[in-house]
Amino acid sequence: MTTSAPLRRLPVGTTYNLRDIGDYQVEDSARTSWGRLFRSDAARFTDGADIAALGLRTVIDLRDDAERAALPTGLDAFVPNVLHRPLDPRALLSAVSDAAEDPLGELYVALLRERGAELTTIVADLARPDALPALVHCAAGKDRTGVVIALVLSAIGVADEVVALDYALTADYLTADFFAAIPAESGAADPADQALHGARPESMIAMLRVLTAEYGGARAYLTGHGVPDEAIDQLRNTLTH
Repeated sequence: MTTSAPLRRLPVGTTYNLRDIGDYQVEDSARTSWGRLFRSDAARFTDGADIAALGLRTVIDLRDDAERAALPTGLDAFVPNVLHRPLDPRALLSAVSDAAEDPLGELYVALLRERGAELTTIVADLARPDALPALVHCAAGKDRTGVVIALVLSAIGVADEVVALDYALTADYLTADFFAAIPAESGAADPADQALHGARPESMIAMLRVLTAEYGGARAYLTGHGVPDEAIDQLRNTLTH
């Protein structure tokens, strides 16, 4: 992969939704750096040259064992540190009201409330020395990945509106063709369940509001679950310029 300028969406592998989270405004006039943290759907990677161009040191796969067996990515062959950190949102779908106006917003809030230990372990993984550049992915790169990336961006000082807009970019890339092409066991939403396909900024804003109201914000949420302040500072320093 060669390009003369940084790209938000990257044409690597057979991914639909591989994106760089660089160039977002952070408080104190800093910006997130290109080429440090990526987010993606799951895909089969067979070209080591494309992966090598990203310089990945860490991959965090948020899928469970069955999902990984249904769609192996092949990243273990190209990246030195591939971590399996399943979040399993399907077990939380029962907490989402059938009459919910925003079922995804409710699901993300449920992930915050019920998966605190898992989420903070993932952020701590990213804050380790030499962990970056890193890729975080699930099946679609939307729900689990969206919550993790939102926590990271919010914790380092990116405004809620910007975090939500980054999340909402997913809607541009996860087309009906994507949902029709993936195996049912892959963990992405059922092609018939349109309510879980979207990526409206309002869904992420709903989660971020609960994060502030109930936990005092992303940084307090993470430190409250055991991530040291200095680890978050380290993450901010390595993600920004």
